[in-house]
Amino acid sequence: MQDILDLQNQIARDLPTPEIFRIHEDDYFQEIFRLDRAVIGVTTEDGLIAYSIIRLPRDAEDNLGRDIGLPEMDLNKVAHLQAAVVHPAYRGNGLQRRMTMAHLAVIEDLGYEHVCCTVSPKNPVSLGNIFSNGFVIRNLTPKFKGWWRYIMYKKNLCPIKVDKSKAGEEIAIAGRDIKGQVDLLNQGFIGFKMALLPEGFEVFYGKYQYPFTF
Repeated sequence: MQDILDLQNQIARDLPTPEIFRIHEDDYFQEIFRLDRAVIGVTTEDGLIAYSIIRLPRDAEDNLGRDIGLPEMDLNKVAHLQAAVVHPAYRGNGLQRRMTMAHLAVIEDLGYEHVCCTVSPKNPVSLGNIFSNGFVIRNLTPKFKGWWRYIMYKKNLCPIKVDKSKAGEEIAIAGRDIKGQVDLLNQGFIGFKMALLPEGFEVFYGKYQYPFTF
């Protein structure tokens, strides 16, 4: 646990803005460690250089299933990808994506149907990694300390496929345009991919002929 605390604190010191990453105390990790395979780590001769955490929120108030409108009876089927951290010197090697894939397999093995996570709109690299693992944007809302977060969703046991033949309107919007994205989500659009640009990034939202269901 000390290695995890040291790495998360180093990440926090290197951030351009603290809003991107939420710091946790040791009692939080003590609770996480009670679940087998809840933490995946990557080590080198330099020690721990990356980790991923999952959490089973069950009936907790912060269950992200509530943010995407899951029925109350399905909240106990939700797993959170709680955090994925990579040492700055080892970024660019796909470690976040690979750890996420490994933890999605754990979640499937545990029998959890719905997977949610949060991503800061100020962290397009992580957003791209989460998209690459089959997640979509279902909400954009203030969370801890009022920090804006994309609420990402994946149906793990029966993954949702975007059927382009049934696509209606698709819109690309600047990632910095929070209000515009919230408006699209309120109109029933779903964020399904992003593109990095010289001046930032844009997110692609689609609206489909049939309602998006869980």
